[in-house]
Amino acid sequence: MATLHKEYNKFYTIIKLTQNRKDDLLGSRKSLRKKIEDWFAQHKPDRLQPTFKGQGSFEMDTTVNPIVVEDQDGKKLRKYDLDDGVYFNEKDREDNKEHISTWHNWVYEAVKDHTETDPIRKNTCVRVIFADGHHIDLPIHYKKGTTPELAHRSEGWKESDPPEFTQWFLKKSNPQIKRLVRYIKAWKDFRHDKNSHLKLPSGFALTILIVNNYVKDNNDDTAFRETVRKMLDTLTVPDSFACIRPTTPKGEDVFADYSPTRKKDFLTTLQSLVTDCDRAKEESNFKKASEYLRNNQFGDRFPKGSNTDEKTQKKAMASTLNSSYIKPKPYAN
Repeated sequence: MATLHKEYNKFYTIIKLTQNRKDDLLGSRKSLRKKIEDWFAQHKPDRLQPTFKGQGSFEMDTTVNPIVVEDQDGKKLRKYDLDDGVYFNEKDREDNKEHISTWHNWVYEAVKDHTETDPIRKNTCVRVIFADGHHIDLPIHYKKGTTPELAHRSEGWKESDPPEFTQWFLKKSNPQIKRLVRYIKAWKDFRHDKNSHLKLPSGFALTILIVNNYVKDNNDDTAFRETVRKMLDTLTVPDSFACIRPTTPKGEDVFADYSPTRKKDFLTTLQSLVTDCDRAKEESNFKKASEYLRNNQFGDRFPKGSNTDEKTQKKAMASTLNSSYIKPKPYAN
């Protein structure tokens, strides 16, 4: 049986967001924050002024390097992002809450000339797109008291506290869990790139599933395989297809609005992942084992294993150790 812990670790170094891209995101966030602050100070000095809180995978350190995609003009882009919450905090307990569309419009106006591409008005945020493909999402929150509310353009005000989820994850996680989250996100990216019509769960939902079904092991290949197996087993118990949000709004089922087709597609795709992980485990040749994961689940970013089997590899390692052993000279009286 092939143990692919080494290949998974190489894979992790490939999919972990590079420091240069982290710096790009932080630089973009900093410049946008200043632009928004300046716009509100100049144009709305008598209204609540914005503050900011980072949120999402960047704050949890689980962002993955993106797969290269081409735009309509054939330009190669790497799509990666950062979420930066824009907060309007009520300090004097008076109700200065603006209409949802008003705050969305104001934030849009504040950033509309920041890049060559016009911002996108999404239901949950204003998205600013940069030339290399990365973007910054700006969800808008109003806070009076203890619980922030998200300004959702189609669903109204919704209780939402993303930093609370970040704290939940950081408390629950460890270095291996962070690696497993990146593996499952990279899997999602490849499967979606391979079939653009396949709508898999968000990184947020996959993160919850990894944490709740985590199986610890010294080898990442075993930990990942058994964690996704447990995920599948849990989700396929009758009437148990759910992903429960652990923080505000606590108890919400993230999968509540999944259609039967989307549910079936996710479970079928997850089953194929478990099947190929099992095939890789049972295959003695490292190269063949890695090909199950390269061809069907992770793409060519997953490293090729050596064209040897585990028994041969262990024998070679033992031979190397024996040949490097220097017999001590006998002690002379």
